[in-house]
Amino acid sequence: MRLSIIDHVTDPGRQGGESDDRFGWNDHSVYVIDGATGIAGRQVMAGFSSDAAWLADLAARRFGAAGPSTAIETVRAINSEARDIYCARAGAGDLPRYAWPAAAFQMLSVEGRRLIAYGLGDCRLFLQRETDGALFETTALKGSRDAEIEAARRHLERIGGFQGAADIAGDDETMAALRAGRSRHNTPDGRVFTLGLVPEAADRVVREEVALDGAVRGLVCSDGFAALTDNYGAYSAAELIEAAFDGGLKPLLERLRRIERLEDSEGRKFPRYKVSDDATAIAFRLMP
Repeated sequence: MRLSIIDHVTDPGRQGGESDDRFGWNDHSVYVIDGATGIAGRQVMAGFSSDAAWLADLAARRFGAAGPSTAIETVRAINSEARDIYCARAGAGDLPRYAWPAAAFQMLSVEGRRLIAYGLGDCRLFLQRETDGALFETTALKGSRDAEIEAARRHLERIGGFQGAADIAGDDETMAALRAGRSRHNTPDGRVFTLGLVPEAADRVVREEVALDGAVRGLVCSDGFAALTDNYGAYSAAELIEAAFDGGLKPLLERLRRIERLEDSEGRKFPRYKVSDDATAIAFRLMP
């Protein structure tokens, strides 16, 4: 199958800030990488908006250069390289696990006549067969959204809403809970596995064969962009794809930001930890 990129968009969650997301493609794959919000006390990797942005940048370059059918091996190599570079630069062997950089990713790979989805974390893939509208959608981190929304609701109740500038770093209770959860990532006691500093996370890459043939169109995106469907209910999966291919991704990004910054700027209707998250999406088409 032949992969064609139709459109792409990326936007930082913080106005005037920098995005920790990265994205890319080659002749056999398309992917989005979502750097996790930093909750460490200091930044280690200079020259980037965050340590997570450094990790996402490294991963994007390695995915772009990788050969077909090598996604899992590439994840292992990325995490091994990131571990060696980061630990050498950190200059300390006792950095807490919650300080380690992490990133989610979602990839669609063309492997012969098959389409294979690979992922870690909460990025999203939406696919639709053009002949009959049949859908396939996935995320590597399933069943976590309701718990995250409820935790965000309690956080907002405690701090009294975003108030235009509130940040999770300013709330000790929320920060302690987030650090405890992040410390369990990529461990036998956790259920979240990521790009990061643990090569063994490659063993937990979610691989799914896509049961769609013929001409297919779709989106791969960060959870910040997928919030249009997953959190805000502004579109169904089919409607999101239709809108992306009818009018492009920029109007969808504008709709996302209107919801977050104008219609629900305090998070009362749609509880979340930040007014807006980094948002990245790629629209693509696959032809036999």
